[in-house]
Amino acid sequence: MDKHKKQNILSNCNMVPLPALDQAIVGGFIAFDELEQHGLTRDKLKELQLLDDSRNGKIVLPPPIPGLPTIDVELPLMPGMPPLPTMTSPSAPIQTSETLLEQIKNNEISADDIKKLIGEKKLTFDYLESIGVEKRVVQALKFYSSASAITIFKRIEDLPPMESGRTDLYMVGMPFSGKSTILASLIKHSNKQGILMHDSYNPDGNKYLETLKRNLDYGVLPIRTDSASYNYIATSFKDQKGTTHPFNIVEVPGENYVKIFNQGFENSEIPQFINYVKSNNKKILVFIIDALSHDKRFEDEKFFSALDQSIAYTNIISIFKDSKVLDNTDAVYFVVNKFDYIKQTRYRDDDRAESELALDYMNQEFLSLIENCKTARENSRNQFKIKILPFSIGDLVYEKIVTTIEDKYPQELVKNMLEDSFVVKGGAFWKRFF
Repeated sequence: MDKHKKQNILSNCNMVPLPALDQAIVGGFIAFDELEQHGLTRDKLKELQLLDDSRNGKIVLPPPIPGLPTIDVELPLMPGMPPLPTMTSPSAPIQTSETLLEQIKNNEISADDIKKLIGEKKLTFDYLESIGVEKRVVQALKFYSSASAITIFKRIEDLPPMESGRTDLYMVGMPFSGKSTILASLIKHSNKQGILMHDSYNPDGNKYLETLKRNLDYGVLPIRTDSASYNYIATSFKDQKGTTHPFNIVEVPGENYVKIFNQGFENSEIPQFINYVKSNNKKILVFIIDALSHDKRFEDEKFFSALDQSIAYTNIISIFKDSKVLDNTDAVYFVVNKFDYIKQTRYRDDDRAESELALDYMNQEFLSLIENCKTARENSRNQFKIKILPFSIGDLVYEKIVTTIEDKYPQELVKNMLEDSFVVKGGAFWKRFF
């Protein structure tokens, strides 16, 4: 390589694809120090060092991603080296190892993307740790990559009869709204506080309860339920006075609420679902408001086909009213999930209490839903409470990995559940001994 070509490469080193720079270093035509002196970015210098460490056996890097571009000037080839590929058109967006590194560092890639790259042998967990990803995050990604969707009850007819003498709590939400995440947070928080009382009724529900908690213990949002599966947990919570509040917690697949909206009672599953809901037990209906998808529905194409939550939930409330489900309902909660997103966008400089911000958000975006719920209450035998609560799981990376779990939101939700639920009076036998 003549000195003019070398100087041209050094002067424009940040524009030269990384594989070409690496080959030039291996061939002895350019020194690492020369690139550093000519202002090569720190990230590129670090990746070149990783490639050199890989050649020396210090670390193991994943295989290169096919289609990597290289320099479009002539470089002398090492013996046995195949001809270098020509530079692709600048207009063709090609994923390079450098851009992948940046996406990982900047949290611009999802856990699902990482799982896919791991499966395709284009990335390794050791490599993630070597570039600075926290070990506990890498462990969570390992768990996430090995987990599969949860399926306990496939159909409504597979659910065991709900035990009487409990409060039926229904998690109502669209697909991906966060029903399982909120439920897992409630379970984990209550278990940590020593107020979760395990019941022997419905062993399969206990398996699901344990799975939800284990997901969060590993720092992973609950692996979504199978698209058509129902899950039922029979459990109890203890209040500060030691009084037991027994619950039937039913998680209905979000797709079923979409069917309720689109097809009403014409769908074969809906009459069975309504009949199952229509027990004589008191009820709490928890509507999950997905604030993130609602606010991004006009700008992110993955939300373009999603139902308008305000209209869909209003329709569901109407069906519950007509089916007399609301006659046995003691409370309806509108839980504004992913609340941290709207705090960072709409209310960044607003110092009002979070409960006030959640109410303000619902009045701005879901006023019709609230008013329809009030009208349904006026026409129901039971004048149920209507509550609005904020909720956020905590801090996330790669969309699915939880780095910090926020306790105040499940604490407030459990507090309200205990206020509005059926109780077992007279205490328990163990009070005589403790």
